[in-house]
Amino acid sequence: MVDLRRNNKERKEFDKKSLAIRRVAKVTKGGKRLRFSTIVIVGDHNGRVGIGLGRGADVKSAVEKGERLATKSVTTIQLIGDTIPHEVVYKFGAAEVMLRPARPGTGVIAGSSVRTVLELAGVLNVYGKILGTQEVNANAYCTFEALKSLRSARVLKKMSKMRDRIELKNEMDKEKKAKDDIKRQKKHEAKKEAFKKDNKRTPKVNNKK
Repeated sequence: MVDLRRNNKERKEFDKKSLAIRRVAKVTKGGKRLRFSTIVIVGDHNGRVGIGLGRGADVKSAVEKGERLATKSVTTIQLIGDTIPHEVVYKFGAAEVMLRPARPGTGVIAGSSVRTVLELAGVLNVYGKILGTQEVNANAYCTFEALKSLRSARVLKKMSKMRDRIELKNEMDKEKKAKDDIKRQKKHEAKKEAFKKDNKRTPKVNNKK
């Protein structure tokens, strides 16, 4: 029971997105056995991302299994503020992707499943290009492995601009947190005012005979 609660808590920490659902047919003596498979990507938009392949008798079970496997494979990516520390070209089977750091405000310039993995990992500014196969699942795994291969320590020693990116990202996170706190405070005050108004409108019942 404790393990189930811990797994549910871990899932809530991550956003998830599943790629295209595929039907898989397994031929047996009794005929064809249809199953479903999908790639599920999970991430916290803050440097942690994972990927998993789920198969099941229906779509729901396939997605749930993929989410469990993706959560187990979650890895912390070495980012520099809002981008990656250096350019990387990574080959994974028939898939090959190139990732390159980008200036603030550029956004995620990438397509297909490469974009999905980068966004869930929390990379806000990056160039991505598919150099190999156009197969969606292979490119998702290739992007995940490319992010795992990043190394930021040696880059920070040589590039002062990258250190500035970290400070900029921290300042942006603080500003965002402050804005969220103000919104929550205003929402709380609005609820209190609405509650007071409802109490004033409710007529008092006199139980005296």
